[in-house]
Amino acid sequence: MKKTRLLVILLVLLGSGIGLFLLLRSHRTIAAEHSPVQSAEGDETKPVAQVEVVPIQRKSISEKLTAYGSVVAQPGKTHFVAISFESRVQHILVSPGQLVKQGDTLLEVQGSPGSLLQLHQAEGTAQEAHKELDQAKKRFEMRLATNQELNQAQKAASDADLQLESLKTQGVAADNKIRSDITGIVAKVDVEDGQVASAGSPLVELIATGDIEIKLGVEPEDVAKLQPSQRVGISLVNNAATSEIEGTVRLVTQRVNPADRLVDVFVSVPQGTKLLLAAYVRGEIVVASRQTLVVPRDAVLPEDGSHTLYVVQDKRAVKKTVKIGLQTDSQVEVIGPELHAGDQVVTVGNRELTNEMEIRISR
Repeated sequence: MKKTRLLVILLVLLGSGIGLFLLLRSHRTIAAEHSPVQSAEGDETKPVAQVEVVPIQRKSISEKLTAYGSVVAQPGKTHFVAISFESRVQHILVSPGQLVKQGDTLLEVQGSPGSLLQLHQAEGTAQEAHKELDQAKKRFEMRLATNQELNQAQKAASDADLQLESLKTQGVAADNKIRSDITGIVAKVDVEDGQVASAGSPLVELIATGDIEIKLGVEPEDVAKLQPSQRVGISLVNNAATSEIEGTVRLVTQRVNPADRLVDVFVSVPQGTKLLLAAYVRGEIVVASRQTLVVPRDAVLPEDGSHTLYVVQDKRAVKKTVKIGLQTDSQVEVIGPELHAGDQVVTVGNRELTNEMEIRISR
């Protein structure tokens, strides 16, 4: 009996031990299954961002204003070719844009019917004046005329001779070849073959070689940035292969041109610059330039009316509020008391950052 009771007690103890072992093993398995989830949840609370950085540089930056325009003649440098009597154009021998040398024939003209009539009238007046003078001399010799009458006849004859000589000297009666008095470019031909041109009206307009400048058009809101002597880089729009020409602002006008609603800005170019009249050009006006702290544009983010960037400190991205100054297409000036040349700023991945966030820098 005692042996049976002892056997039962042993079996109970053995069963209890096996049950306790299985219970502990099951608990360990469940704990192991839950531990990765907890670790993952811990990782989510402390994310690490992958970013790219560049150092802040202290360098020169220039802000430029781009404007477009054309090549024009300098003020007062246009030579107007005219003739002093009314004339009829026989032949035009040049075209706008043509290069001519001093002494080249520009056009041929002759006196108009009205000018020829004036010449014939002057000839008749001179003949009559000399007849009156001869008669006055004879009367004076016969004591039938006074000195005053003789003087009046002499003056009338002299005036008639001067008028006739003037018309002949101008070439009213001859075929005239109008020649260029400078070496330059034909800017404009103001007449046509067969046209009657009035006395003193321009027939041809010439511009001396090198007497050119650039007229640019800028938006009215940009005028405050401009002033004389600012540097301007001039390049041909339709010929990118040509080298840039260095010019300077000569004049900033103070009115809006009604033709294009832009403000005209005139730029002087070096003497002897070879450019075609009316050529379409682009001008880059340097409105400001200085040595300062510069970062790529991608490093600066707009935020509620201000600007921020992220500086790397101890493997974390620290947000800095900054002011921006001069700007180009790729760079921007940053102003802030805590910024220094050489500081690493985030350029890629900065839009997903928060202050003090851990980062990993891509190499």
